[in-house]
Amino acid sequence: MCFTSFDEVTAWLDSFTPPSSTRPGLVRDARLERMRRLLDRLGHPEASFRTIHVAGSKGKGSTSRMLSSILSANGLVTGLYLSPHLVDYRERFTLDGEFFPDSLYLDVASTLREMVDDFRLPEEYGYEKPSTFELYTAYAYLLFKAASCQWAVIETGLGGRLDATNTLLSEASVITAIELEHTAILGDTIAKIAYEKSRIIKPGQKVFCGLLPVEAMAVVRAEAERQGARLYSLADELTSLETHTTKKGEECRIAFADGSSFTLSLAMRGEVQARNAALAVLTARTLGFTVHRAALEGATLPGRFELVRHNGCDIVLDVCHTRVSMAHTVSSFKALYPDRSTRCCIFAAIEGKDIHHMLETLTNAFDYIIISRPDQAKRSDVEAIWAEAKAMAPAGCTVTLVKDTRDALCEAEEHGKAILIAGSFYLASLFEEVIHAEQQ
Repeated sequence: MCFTSFDEVTAWLDSFTPPSSTRPGLVRDARLERMRRLLDRLGHPEASFRTIHVAGSKGKGSTSRMLSSILSANGLVTGLYLSPHLVDYRERFTLDGEFFPDSLYLDVASTLREMVDDFRLPEEYGYEKPSTFELYTAYAYLLFKAASCQWAVIETGLGGRLDATNTLLSEASVITAIELEHTAILGDTIAKIAYEKSRIIKPGQKVFCGLLPVEAMAVVRAEAERQGARLYSLADELTSLETHTTKKGEECRIAFADGSSFTLSLAMRGEVQARNAALAVLTARTLGFTVHRAALEGATLPGRFELVRHNGCDIVLDVCHTRVSMAHTVSSFKALYPDRSTRCCIFAAIEGKDIHHMLETLTNAFDYIIISRPDQAKRSDVEAIWAEAKAMAPAGCTVTLVKDTRDALCEAEEHGKAILIAGSFYLASLFEEVIHAEQQ
């Protein structure tokens, strides 16, 4: 039976119980072997194209998008696999910066379903069927093969060492940034998280990393040496990085140790995007690709300091959800809107995030903060977050609780002309849908 709509495809993919819900210890240890068995069944579609594998606590989606744009501009048919999506599931799988033809999405999904309908994994792997993320990853590989991709940029889902994407034999690995995130799974120190990310490095390949903390850099360097891989670090290769956030984009100048420099007007705003661009340039040039300025400047992703106009207000949607990324986002927001009295923020976060330090950043930058709900399907103690924010707020800072998305947006527009919506990928997704639906 063939799929007739992409909604049917996503419903089928999402119907597979994540292995983490059953015997998590066994499943986590068996993740790579599970994926290898699935790829064996599918005939290893990932072997039909060359890959760049990208990991990192933050910035991996933006850097991956920039890299794929550069490769496409070099005349190479290039696939891009990202996760999660913000509004449209098809954001996860793109071809030269565009969605695949609808017919290809459906045909490939129908083929995938036919091949896995009677597929079973050994009992010791903890769950007999592939997980949703394993199937999404396999689906991406099948799409890229069907479209005759020459290259693909593949973003890890979580961590790296045991991620379903880590069965790839990539041409190069990229590690964008490392900070404390997903600590219950990846570890509670920078070094432990760096270990998980660094294990995407393959023997003899080229490895590229952003501006990492000292302890993270030591771990990555040690793993590169263990694998006999050549390491290129922005800390070593970058001589200067100047950047300025504007409503049009991010204006930056990047200078490298070899004397080359790039002056860019990036479509993706925020000071962190200049670092992502520098890493993408370093990676692409070292691998022998020409960096076409227009390709790099035009690369975009929704929810990355995305500026939209709504009811006479400037609204910035950002998916930042860690302590450091929130600090970067707020710094860029303050630079763009220096008048504090015009600023308002809508914040939400799911359980397990560093909510305290994100709130600390926000209460020092805004006089009106609205606590909302990230997504009804995600765990978030909004009342506790509201109480903590009120306790932290200095004199003159108002903190309210508005769970409904549209009501929160209306209240924000009553109290500010420059509105930041941040704290969760799921929060940004909710508001992205509401705002763009009203603009259509």
